[in-house]
Amino acid sequence: MPIAPRPTTFECAACDWAKTIAPGSDALAHADYPSACPACGHAPLVVRPANATEARWAIFLGLLSRKITR
Repeated sequence: MPIAPRPTTFECAACDWAKTIAPGSDALAHADYPSACPACGHAPLVVRPANATEARWAIFLGLLSRKITR
């Protein structure tokens, strides 16, 4: 049975930009994860497991965006 990866938070050390990604499935592409900060272009990003609050928000926003696009 496929298991989705845990939510992950990406942070920029230069400008404090952050994004949490909660994959909906185990099928991921390289483009699903940022390699540099979209705000300032700094690379590499700090990658860490999302805390409970970040994970819940990412899952909620992912579900909300799927409902809007349908």
